[in-house]
Amino acid sequence: MLVLEKNYVEFPGITEISPFADAVQAHTLSFAADFQLYPAIKPLKWYEKAQFGMQGAREYPDASYTDLCLAGDLLTWLFSVDDKCDRASNDRNDAVAMEALLYSLIDILEDRGPRFKDDILSISLMDIMARFKAISSPFLYQLLCKHIVTYLKECFYEIDMQTRNYLPTIKEYFRVRPDTGFSIMFPLVAIFQRLDLPDEVYLHPVMQEIELILNLVGGLGNDVHSFHREKNLETTGLNLIFIAQHELKLTEDEAFSYVIREHDQHLEMLEAACSRMPFWSEAINTQVDAYVLGLRKILRGYYDWATIESKRYTAA
Repeated sequence: MLVLEKNYVEFPGITEISPFADAVQAHTLSFAADFQLYPAIKPLKWYEKAQFGMQGAREYPDASYTDLCLAGDLLTWLFSVDDKCDRASNDRNDAVAMEALLYSLIDILEDRGPRFKDDILSISLMDIMARFKAISSPFLYQLLCKHIVTYLKECFYEIDMQTRNYLPTIKEYFRVRPDTGFSIMFPLVAIFQRLDLPDEVYLHPVMQEIELILNLVGGLGNDVHSFHREKNLETTGLNLIFIAQHELKLTEDEAFSYVIREHDQHLEMLEAACSRMPFWSEAINTQVDAYVLGLRKILRGYYDWATIESKRYTAA
């Protein structure tokens, strides 16, 4: 385990970034401007500071420019929703309005159409999903929609948690944390690589276990990355460091160590799960290996983005 400054977690793998990174970052800012995400959600400087295009370029270093633009736009949209939910948590009236918007976004993803046709998050989501639908198999498109819906439903939980000033238990954290968004990025590996795997491969229990572990690893890593930013917010998010401090009566340093141990234990669980991957055929397993490698690159790319480009986690 490498240690940088006080607390640090690392995901194994090499640092990679697409040669299109700068162009994708510029496109992502154009997307935010075209759909008026700034200044309506956050100012331009917030989007520039976060570097969501760079995040996409790190998570999918082998993808085409067009696909990377789509990944960057999705990340920009997701973090815009996340920030809007954070702000709604400070006031019950804002929370009610945000919950109504979340229902509208879910309606779009479940093919019922938007409730608020002039809402910028609804309009930008429809643009993103139309572009994904054009390049995805029906199964992968529906899987992507399902993961986004799961994340949006989890937003209700976090808004309620924060407006009630409720701190969940450690057990509750591990139940809820996988719903907070990392899995949204997983189908993009298969979509961008144009993989031709049978649907049942993605649904196999071992593959589901691998994705769950990766999801939790990413969540635990995010808890470390975002701690100092969240510490300065009026209400804390779903972060195991705060939860462990409270439930286990730990100091801040002890809670960091606890979360880092959990993170590293889940990395060990990941390797054990990967060793149990079944054999379908040489052709299928070659693609399975490419898919799992792509999932790993997402996590490695996220860690690099969070600690190199993005200043999202340096302040509230």
